[in-house]
Amino acid sequence: MRARASAAEILKQDTGTEHPKWRLIATDSESLTGLAPVCNGERTNALHEIPDYPGGPARDEHGVYDCCPWPQIETYSTAIAAYLVELLNADVEAGAR
Repeated sequence: MRARASAAEILKQDTGTEHPKWRLIATDSESLTGLAPVCNGERTNALHEIPDYPGGPARDEHGVYDCCPWPQIETYSTAIAAYLVELLNADVEAGAR
């Protein structure tokens, strides 16, 4: 429980919430091999956009931008990243009960 409380304190400094939701992110490997807290910055909608996407601008849910909080973790595995996101989001839901 101490580790969870310590992590929650650090996460609150970076995200504004002790138990943020997590998402998959595209990293240098250009695959969804990373994870990070969901971005909730003031300019999230403006920054999380691919303006020259074929067919018009599109929201980029998996990109990392200046507004995105830390930590941003590279796992080098799409399966491990997806698993960790599921675990962390399950922990968030369990803590909300």
